[in-house]
Amino acid sequence: MRADIARDRPGRRVGYHHFALFRGHLDGLTLPTLGDRYLETGTDVRSARRTLRWVRDELIAAAKRYQAETGVTQSSLARLLRIEPERLQPEERQALAEMPSLEDFQVEVDPAGFYAEAELIAEFQKRYGDPDAPGTALPVALLRKAARADRLRKRLRQAIDTLERWIASTPKATDPIDIWLEPVVAVRLAPAGIVSIEDLVGLINRRGNLWYRRIPKFGAVRARRVVRWLQLNRVLPLEERALVPYRQIAKRLPAQRTPEFALVPYEHLALSADLSGVVGTNRGHDCQLSSLGNDRDAIEAWLDLKGANRHTRRAYLAQAERFLLWLVLEKGRALSSASPEDCFEYTKFLEALANPGAAWPWGMTRAEWIGDKQPRWSRDWKPFTGTLTARSRQMAITILKGLFAWLVDLGYLRRNPWVPVATPKASGRSIQVDHALNARQWAVVIDELERMLPGEAQYRLRFLLWLGYSGGLRQDELLRLTVSNLRRTPDGDWSLVFIGKGAKEREVPLAGVVFGYLQDYMAARGHGRNPLDWREARSAPDAQVTGAALPLLTALGPELQQAQKGKDQPLSARALSQLLKRHFEAAADRLDDLIDAHELRQASTHWLRHTAATEMIGRGAQVAVVQEILGHRNSATTALYTHADRRRMREAVEGLVMPSA
Repeated sequence: MRADIARDRPGRRVGYHHFALFRGHLDGLTLPTLGDRYLETGTDVRSARRTLRWVRDELIAAAKRYQAETGVTQSSLARLLRIEPERLQPEERQALAEMPSLEDFQVEVDPAGFYAEAELIAEFQKRYGDPDAPGTALPVALLRKAARADRLRKRLRQAIDTLERWIASTPKATDPIDIWLEPVVAVRLAPAGIVSIEDLVGLINRRGNLWYRRIPKFGAVRARRVVRWLQLNRVLPLEERALVPYRQIAKRLPAQRTPEFALVPYEHLALSADLSGVVGTNRGHDCQLSSLGNDRDAIEAWLDLKGANRHTRRAYLAQAERFLLWLVLEKGRALSSASPEDCFEYTKFLEALANPGAAWPWGMTRAEWIGDKQPRWSRDWKPFTGTLTARSRQMAITILKGLFAWLVDLGYLRRNPWVPVATPKASGRSIQVDHALNARQWAVVIDELERMLPGEAQYRLRFLLWLGYSGGLRQDELLRLTVSNLRRTPDGDWSLVFIGKGAKEREVPLAGVVFGYLQDYMAARGHGRNPLDWREARSAPDAQVTGAALPLLTALGPELQQAQKGKDQPLSARALSQLLKRHFEAAADRLDDLIDAHELRQASTHWLRHTAATEMIGRGAQVAVVQEILGHRNSATTALYTHADRRRMREAVEGLVMPSA
């Protein structure tokens, strides 16, 4: 018999999980249960029914081939497979649930098969009751019908076992996914370049448990079912990062990955002595920190000093990491051996990255340097992500100049190779003042808010929207606020006092209405409306900092991190962004103006800050006052929100085309 006959046939394959599906169907399991247990489509009834119908057709066709090739003369296997499960589980059998079957009874009283069927039934009736006495036993005809059903079930199971040994196949790594997975799954994986099972497992292992994020119309539930299907069939091994959320294994990853000399993240880069900076040609002889033995130590010390804010540290690390990788991989030179020529060439490298049509004289390709954003442990990680704008290049050079200047001041380096290199000019404004909500957009945002059911979720969103709209706080400032940042003024009003960007203390007045919204929100959280009670309360014992002051914005439901379930858990940056994104999209659906709706769908947390600045300036507030509220270092930045010149230009243009009186 050909054990791999199914491999010679085009189309989908019949696997062992398909036989398990069919057996479950014969046992009376429901379609949602069958789909959830054996298929990657889960509890979808239509998919389960479609797959079950296909499995039956395949088994019937295989049974006909089997009989033709083997010359089986017993009752047709195909005819057995067409029997509906209801015929194998008649109501009579339900009545016999507490009685042994005739087969079991025969094993007990007549193991040698001495009795005929009629004699066996007579013996059965003697033990379990008189067939003519109502309610004491079943009529002989029904017993015989149940016996026939038992025999059919036994023969059918034997037929299924025979066919399983004959045609069932195991998925292989090189198999196309469309011969194993449901068509709807295969079609949605195709745009991501997933052709074979090997491609699918490779993608999951590279990207981790959020591998599906960049695949359109492929959600978390479907992804979990596909992963479970791969686990059940054991085609290729799935790494731990594919099964466990990244935050649970992030601390162990640097130790798990073998350092290598390649385009890898800074912490996974292996450097020889001549590239590590131990013997750099620009090393100083009187470093103030004796612990700095190489370039990696120097970068870490700089980050520890400059990167108190995690966003700042991430930005500084990215620039230092990129320059270090470029030096060692493209130039074969340590960071402490960089020359002015190297620094100038790096500026040209950044320009070429931003311009796909530019000449590329470097060894590694552009595609190796720039790509989609990926976790740092992923094999798909790239140093550069997204569009490299002129302002991005300007910021990169500015940060690197600061790094080398600090190393020279520390005595780690003798000279700064970046001094002769000019900082590139960046065209355009650093602040996109047009990223502000207009009156129509803000009105529909508030109207959508009022349509929500009163409760903690609505009170939180109302406080968040109005605080961002009236105070112009940055996202990280919003997330760091606690009740300890509340201050009462001598006039009886309330303000928020906190450390903002640049480690400067900032005070933002809290409007009376907004403070009332905060009271509603805190009361819904169970802390009452009295600010003195809030100060007495502390965060939950399982919070990040035990006994810390209560955060003003907290997580709800699915936003709670699994490892830190508990009351008053701070809201994460991602949860905040998603919260506003969903609300802005819902509000945009109610706008008739297509442009307004499109802009509102692009809005983010920072749009509230731009809206606050625009509204304050537009209502006549002085630039110096707005500068103080927003925490701008330079008044020229705040002045960007002044639209007086724009209005005058509009009036001048409109005046030219107005019909004369």
